[in-house]
Amino acid sequence: MGDLGAEQYGQKLMTRSTVTSAKTRKSARSAPAANATFDVLVLATMSAGKTSFINALIGQELLHTANEATTACVTRVEHRQGTRRFSGACYCYNDTELAYERSPSVALLRDWNADAEVKRISLAGTFKVLPRPAPGLVLHDTPGPNNSQDESHARLTLEAIRNVSFKALCYVLNASQLGTRDDRLLLEQLREELVTKPAQPIYFILNKVDLLDPEKGESVEGYVHMAQRYLRDIGFEQPIIIPTMASAALYARKALSADTLTRAQRSQLRQALDVLDSNKRALLNATVAPDLIKRRVGKALDSLERKQQANQSDTRASDKNKLRQLVTISGLKTIEVLINHQRRLDEQP
Repeated sequence: MGDLGAEQYGQKLMTRSTVTSAKTRKSARSAPAANATFDVLVLATMSAGKTSFINALIGQELLHTANEATTACVTRVEHRQGTRRFSGACYCYNDTELAYERSPSVALLRDWNADAEVKRISLAGTFKVLPRPAPGLVLHDTPGPNNSQDESHARLTLEAIRNVSFKALCYVLNASQLGTRDDRLLLEQLREELVTKPAQPIYFILNKVDLLDPEKGESVEGYVHMAQRYLRDIGFEQPIIIPTMASAALYARKALSADTLTRAQRSQLRQALDVLDSNKRALLNATVAPDLIKRRVGKALDSLERKQQANQSDTRASDKNKLRQLVTISGLKTIEVLINHQRRLDEQP
């Protein structure tokens, strides 16, 4: 955020990263807490790592990922405390339910997503993360534009921006592909749409920063500054920017849950753990967010480091602690703290 943005965020209200010439209106009072949801809309263009980011927030590989455009419809994922598994249904364009499954597999969800008759998917279950988020957290995955390969993707994304009653928005940027045509067009469209909507916070997720090469001068701080200039040029005056390693966080959370990792995932996780101690606070220091948020994440890391020192003789506890530290420094913890903070503000009368 800008000079005053972070301070105002921490003191009173957490508002959307300012859009040039935006007209702000008060949002409607939220529903009673027992029935309320906190909806987070997630946007990105192809290959930004959006689905890996959502899976990391969920704590498991629920949604299909691949090195291609994989999201073809809007998918709603709700955290429901106490459920043993995710259940789900898919719906056609007239909102008729096409299929329901008590425990849909990743393969089935991939098939639903690829079905031209399916417009949206709705899933509900317990997120496999600790601590658990408050019940009612809802993530909305969207089919971002992908080099004009399918116009329906852009249309569904625009529909989601207009129709989902989101309380926060995560926009995922690929650190190594800033400024692509599709990305700029989507950001410009988002800026225009938000001018007439109630002010809600936007978190810009600068993903895949672990793929930067410091030996080539590719520093996290440098790419955050590039993202700041890029977003301000489009009209987002005080962007909150969180450098993130979504895949590393996902694999760490899978390991903590004793889920099976592929050989490639194990290798990437080992690499991330190998450099864990080199500069733990690099991503947090480069993060552009209110100081109170960064302090909370820093305190969480301090607590884990103290426990690590106290349990050095317990190899198993030490290994789990390192995985938790990796999640904390990956950017995921910062995003979760931001969401939790905004939820508390949203619940205030």
